[in-house]
Amino acid sequence: SSTWPDEIRRKGNKYDHPDWHFIDYPLRPPSFPIEPDARPTNNVVFGIAQCEKTLNKPNADPELRAVYLSYLVHLVGDLHQPLHCASLFTDAYPKGDKGGNDFFVRPNKTGVRLHGIWDGLLGSSANPRTQWNYAIELEAKSPRKSLPELKQHKTPKEWSFESRQLAIDIGYQRGELKGGTMKETAVDLPAGYTKTAKAVAEKQGALAGYRLADEIEKYLKLNKTVSLLPENTNPIAKELPPSKIGATEAAKHYDQSMIVTGIVAQVTVRPTTTLINLDVSGRDAPFTAVIFEENSDQFPDPANLKGKNVEISGMISEFHGKPEIVLESADQIKVSK
Repeated sequence: SSTWPDEIRRKGNKYDHPDWHFIDYPLRPPSFPIEPDARPTNNVVFGIAQCEKTLNKPNADPELRAVYLSYLVHLVGDLHQPLHCASLFTDAYPKGDKGGNDFFVRPNKTGVRLHGIWDGLLGSSANPRTQWNYAIELEAKSPRKSLPELKQHKTPKEWSFESRQLAIDIGYQRGELKGGTMKETAVDLPAGYTKTAKAVAEKQGALAGYRLADEIEKYLKLNKTVSLLPENTNPIAKELPPSKIGATEAAKHYDQSMIVTGIVAQVTVRPTTTLINLDVSGRDAPFTAVIFEENSDQFPDPANLKGKNVEISGMISEFHGKPEIVLESADQIKVSK
């Protein structure tokens, strides 16, 4: 349900609200005065209010309640991504940088959008087990009692200002972060930027989770605390760990989550993709791991993997008759002894 509002975006669906996914508070360094968003009735804070209003009516149309529940899940997440709550205005961006979408930086050799880096900090794996385990990890790192913001800021409007401040302090480094207006003029990210940003994203993810739980409990009229599932009753948690196979066996396991092992025979770095072939170079390689541009900051030195024994985990897909796994997170590839 959380991805559905993105899946229908700008595709003619009657429930599409493409501007509900963000709120463009203008950021004008160096003082960053607080200014309202130009669309107060068409942004993420307004969208959440509409969700609350509809879900607060138990007798509302069931389809509409389902739609707005999906939106609530999605928009609470969007609201906690700092660059969904800001647009930088400078001489280079007189009309704003659209939340970092027009602000290009270079985490390694290729220029990418700053917004994309922040969108990908928590990974983008489609494997439910991966997401389930990560959620458990975030809950352990940031229990409710460790987050005073939960008591300090109770409304979506206040949450949006939290994100705005993080965009100023961390996202744009109070206006000191350098970037380009296009991929070709991207500027190198400062050392440690992504690590700091990831820690912020994980805390924001925890805050979003707790706040979403409270929103659901309040607006679905449950009138009680919702118990967690007993341990291991969820089918995702009960799944066995993925099997470990050699690179030559990968073609037998399309659409299955596996750990593929082998020796890195070739690393090809291109402007938009990086290809890691196991066991054999070139077109005869029995298996390839692929890193797309938007995830390249997770893998700063892929060429250093050449000649090493590795374990690559993820869903095996078929591309031009060959097996591959798309790498979206650094923990999907491990160097083995």
